Amino acid sequence: MGKTKKLTLFGLIGITMAFFGTVRSVPTLAITGWTQIFYMVIAAFAFALPIALMSAELSTAYPEEGGPQVWVKNGLSEKWGFVTSWLLWVQMFFGMVMVASTVGILLGYVINKPDLSSNNYFIFAVILISYWGVTLLNLKFDMVKVAGNWGAVIGVYIPFVILVVLGVIYLIKNGIQSNSYLGGFKTSDLVPNFKDLGSLTYLSGIIFIFAGVEISSVHANNIDNPKRNYPIAVITSVILLAIFNIIAGLTVSNAVPKGKLELANITQPYMIFCKNLGIPSIVVNIISLMILIGVLVQLSAWVLGPSKSMIKVADEGNLPKFFQKRTEKDIPITFVMIQAIVISLVSILYIVVPDVNSAFLIITITTTILYCVVYILIAISAIRLRYKMPDFDRPFRLGSKGNGLMWTVSILSLISIVFTIIVSIIPPSILKPSQYTGYVIYQVVATIVMIAIALIIYKFKKPEWKKDNNSPDDIKRSS
Repeated sequence: MGKTKKLTLFGLIGITMAFFGTVRSVPTLAITGWTQIFYMVIAAFAFALPIALMSAELSTAYPEEGGPQVWVKNGLSEKWGFVTSWLLWVQMFFGMVMVASTVGILLGYVINKPDLSSNNYFIFAVILISYWGVTLLNLKFDMVKVAGNWGAVIGVYIPFVILVVLGVIYLIKNGIQSNSYLGGFKTSDLVPNFKDLGSLTYLSGIIFIFAGVEISSVHANNIDNPKRNYPIAVITSVILLAIFNIIAGLTVSNAVPKGKLELANITQPYMIFCKNLGIPSIVVNIISLMILIGVLVQLSAWVLGPSKSMIKVADEGNLPKFFQKRTEKDIPITFVMIQAIVISLVSILYIVVPDVNSAFLIITITTTILYCVVYILIAISAIRLRYKMPDFDRPFRLGSKGNGLMWTVSILSLISIVFTIIVSIIPPSILKPSQYTGYVIYQVVATIVMIAIALIIYKFKKPEWKKDNNSPDDIKRSS
């Protein structure tokens, strides 16, 4: 049996950056103007980096499949391990609605009907069609193999590079526009205006760029000398991502007139850049189509990923046998269909909330809050495991001796996570005062209900829920 090939330092940097390279979050950065530099530094170094480093230690100590659920199960209890896996599944109900909403907006530009990008009913219909479409395709074909890596290259990397290049050329040609989000610069613009608490909510949307940062830690065991190379890779990746996002965000802030930026419409800055630089409008249609392909590929990958993790939790006896059903292709059909139905229901927000911008931001924030709850459990588990299993082998360890560095990193992450949750509950300035109460109630209730459902299911779980590995379905699939 051949020796597994180790990742190089540069290879791991590339993989880590690939997880978070996206053009979709650029408008959320851009709307904050010069303050985005402050927000990005907080998101990258107080949020993403501590969580990535803690996750590296945990993933190398517990390399078995399951990730956060395994860490929290060992650090706290099986109950909280289940809550962790549950929240990582249900957050996609909101996250995928947010991602799918961009399909309708992009489609409007692909077919030269940009007015459709602000039509709530059109966005709602396209969310349903696109998500159910990729769901049904995944039931029939292995879409991850069909799409491969080309979807990310076409739909993410190329459009991101084009956006940065066009933005820099636009800035060189036109300078800083006085009527833009960057115009009339004052030193005070570099830090948030704490008198306008609603503006702080955008931090939640910016932090969403790094949601899922723990995923890259699965590669920590696959790199030579992880103790030295993993932190170098993570720190380098976070710095590069922060720089690229800030360049993209600032150039978009400079191009879009103040008050006119559309959070869910990444095509908007491309249109402005191309028109100003004399580039044919068909380029915008092509770029919109490329991003649209990338979004559909991303949706496709998420259809099966979280559900395959959840069915393992179901097999352990945490959910009724109904959830353990699989198709002949081993697809967890119950989870796949439930998530499609719930995502359809969540997408009704695009009809209830008249403004597409507001609906997009609200759903992004809900996803971030649910992720934050998971990160709180991970941070507490990382500390507890140092005392619970002090002699456990940790190929990557925060600090050579003692627990001081782990305490420092964990506390820093907990402070940033709790702060993110607090600002997420503050009604964003994009909303009307009449919507403030409804917004707060929605975010609090959505979070509490999602956690409560997991705790209730676990409380009433039954021994007979545990999977019998000699069941007829298993024998049939193995034959």
